[in-house]
Amino acid sequence: MHTRGTFAPETRADALERYEEVGPVAQVVVREATKAMEFDADEYDERVTPEVVQTARDATFSELLAVHVGDESEFEAWLADSEFDDEDVVRIGSETVENVVWHPIPFADTVIAATYQEEPDAAASTLRRNAFGRVYREEFYASGR
Repeated sequence: MHTRGTFAPETRADALERYEEVGPVAQVVVREATKAMEFDADEYDERVTPEVVQTARDATFSELLAVHVGDESEFEAWLADSEFDDEDVVRIGSETVENVVWHPIPFADTVIAATYQEEPDAAASTLRRNAFGRVYREEFYASGR
């Protein structure tokens, strides 16, 4: 088992703080991407809406999430040693493959887990988007953020 990513929030406050921190990063990424696409000022104003920057913020936050990578037996061992139980796990993917990526979210009493055959990076990205969509988005948007 190994871990990819940099952020594993233990609390809702930790997650929200990091989400707030990536806001300016997302704005810079969008601005620089539109410069590379040679948007003029009018096109920028027309096409770069608050929703575009919000999407960049959501994606940036999600891709920073720490994801554990291992096989099914490593996941089961981790789960047995954790404060979570099987009922806390949201599983994505096929039950017929041996590899798993997972992200625990302690403040939500949830573990999001996704199976994969040969593409851990793709599985990790899918897992992160699912974690954001299933847990973090509700936490952040419910806060009035």
